[in-house]
Amino acid sequence: MTDAPARGRAGGKVILLGEHVVVYGRPAVASGLPIGLEAEVVRGAGPALASDVAADARGIDLVAAAARLVGLEPADWVVRIRSEIPPGQGLGSSAALCVAVLRALASAAGRVLGTPEEIAHGRTLEGIFHGTPSGIDPAAATMASAFRFVRGEPPAIEAVVLGAPVPLVIGLGATARSTGAAVGGLRERWQADPARHEVLFDAVAVVVDEGVQALRRGDLVALGRAFDRNQTLLAELGVSSPDVERRVASARLAGALGAKLTGGGAGGAVIALVDASCRAAVVRALAGSGSRPLELVLRERP
Repeated sequence: MTDAPARGRAGGKVILLGEHVVVYGRPAVASGLPIGLEAEVVRGAGPALASDVAADARGIDLVAAAARLVGLEPADWVVRIRSEIPPGQGLGSSAALCVAVLRALASAAGRVLGTPEEIAHGRTLEGIFHGTPSGIDPAAATMASAFRFVRGEPPAIEAVVLGAPVPLVIGLGATARSTGAAVGGLRERWQADPARHEVLFDAVAVVVDEGVQALRRGDLVALGRAFDRNQTLLAELGVSSPDVERRVASARLAGALGAKLTGGGAGGAVIALVDASCRAAVVRALAGSGSRPLELVLRERP
């Protein structure tokens, strides 16, 4: 154990296909993002968290719970956060916070956690913010690369080796949205009409696995078709919104290979798959439709 500042970093995430249905046992495919969040822990009057990501009592609960998981006394630690991830956009800011704080406190305790342990602890900690999360967000924050995910105890996580870089334009929404509200609303609709929703969940699962194969082949055109089909099904599930549909349509009209919401939906971010011929036009279209464009390329880790 050390008295010097200890640090931990974790990345944001993008769900490429399968959000929401992953809660109901179907697969999803996601990737970590190159933008992330760094936590620094120092000895002090704790547990305390200085962060714009979790500026309420949940941040204190996070520090206390993470400290206990790595064998530290919570009252001895203060955590400071520096984040590149826009909160409330479906890009995994809460999960990145949980994993970064966990890693920083583990470093302070002189411990190195394995990937399965980080994912399991990250899911436990994310429950402070999202009740009973699927676990896909902390998996992405931990792994930083593309993977297929099926919820379980433990979850089934399969790396997806990208056949080609995946260029995305992420259109950040003007206002944050609540993942919990979107998830809760879908659960109520599923409970009211399970037969209809199970059919839609199965349809999304087929699209997810088509998308996984496209990612492995490096077939961006097929991946774009999967994006569009997934968005249609998400709208049928009631987790899209007029604002999302408008921004998705603007990206498609500008030439995007495919576009959809990402994460919780009902607002927040949309993602557009692009190539060199349409990238600039899609950036302009999303900016003109009220999004703040963020350009990223998913690549295989060296």
